[in-house]
Amino acid sequence: ALLDSKRRLLCSEPSPPPPQAMGNCGSKKAEKTVVEPEEPKPSAVPEEPVEEEPVATEKPSPEAEAEPAPTEEEAEAPEAELSTVAELPTEEGKNIFAKVGDFVKNAFSAREEEAPKEEKVEVSRLTKIPVKEGAVPDMVAATEKDEFKALVKTFVGFVGVKMYAVGDGHVVTHSCWEDEAAAEGGKAALGGVLKTFMAELVAGPPEEALVGPEMWAVDGPAASEPPVAVRLTTIGFKGEEAREAALVLLRSKEGAFKELGGLVGVSSYQTGPTEAFVVASYTSREALEAAAPVAKEVLGDAMEHFSGVPAQETGTVEYIWPAKEPSWIEKVSAYLSPTKKAPPPPAEEEEAGEAEAEPEAEAAEAAEEEGAEAAEEEADKPPPPPSLFEKVAAALSPRKEKPPAAEAPAAEEAPAAEAPA
Repeated sequence: ALLDSKRRLLCSEPSPPPPQAMGNCGSKKAEKTVVEPEEPKPSAVPEEPVEEEPVATEKPSPEAEAEPAPTEEEAEAPEAELSTVAELPTEEGKNIFAKVGDFVKNAFSAREEEAPKEEKVEVSRLTKIPVKEGAVPDMVAATEKDEFKALVKTFVGFVGVKMYAVGDGHVVTHSCWEDEAAAEGGKAALGGVLKTFMAELVAGPPEEALVGPEMWAVDGPAASEPPVAVRLTTIGFKGEEAREAALVLLRSKEGAFKELGGLVGVSSYQTGPTEAFVVASYTSREALEAAAPVAKEVLGDAMEHFSGVPAQETGTVEYIWPAKEPSWIEKVSAYLSPTKKAPPPPAEEEEAGEAEAEPEAEAAEAAEEEGAEAAEEEADKPPPPPSLFEKVAAALSPRKEKPPAAEAPAAEEAPAAEAPA
């Protein structure tokens, strides 16, 4: 019992225990002091003062002092986390970028998906027409009429036409159309022209036309010059494969064609699966005849692909519509050509000068009749400045010859003689 009483006494008034003993004074009391601190009880042993380290405080800047205190809503709002990464676009910005991207994508996809426009392939019609003797010049004259030109403008899809005079009493019209559909109307167009303007010139109905697109062509060294003479060749092939083999051979000979002097060009038209029509144009009849050996050689090399001997005709180009406009080089050459009109001889110039001097003499006589006084007064007055219209008229009008110098003093002597009287 005595030991228990001493133990209670020691526990009721404890001396400040060492740091290790504080944990042995009951774990419950230690936990209570951490969560809910209580005021220390007075102890008989004075506690040593604990020196506190000074805490450095920063003096607020004037800008910080000037800033208003945050409201309760701003204080309760969570602070945004600072990040060194660039801010991502908002939802609205994402929508704008998406719209721009879709627009560009749709624009390019529309171009890719757009169906390519179908290119029109020009189609030619070659028609042989029997004509009366000496009728070709009259046929050409008929094409110069205004009624003929007005009718041609009504042809749908019409590109142009050439007329060749070949053989004895025949012409070949070579018309060109925008496409096959337009070429189908060429038969009615030709019939209307023949019936309206050339009914008395033709000797019979036209032959069946050869119709087809151009399948091969080559320009000659004289491609810029107008054609004068032509060689027309009708070819039949053994088959479509033979036709293609013949085209390969023709393409291999293009270098030889380009060296032919006076050759304007060669064009071949596929008028059927195994048929073709060739037109070779030259600047003169002499150039056509000089190129005959080369044409014969080319046809001989391709003879194995033909179903028979090609039929040939030569002729002249009588009519072209629309007419080819001369180039600026041709215009300059024509202007500088020595064949242009020479200036009139000196005798003609003198006669022209005399004719111009007659009106001037009449004007001088009329001035003398008005009186010397009026002439003197007018002479004393300074001439008025010319107007803009007079300056332009003087610049554009031909210069007139000045009146003879002897006539000027004569007009001035008249008032001087009247002065003494």
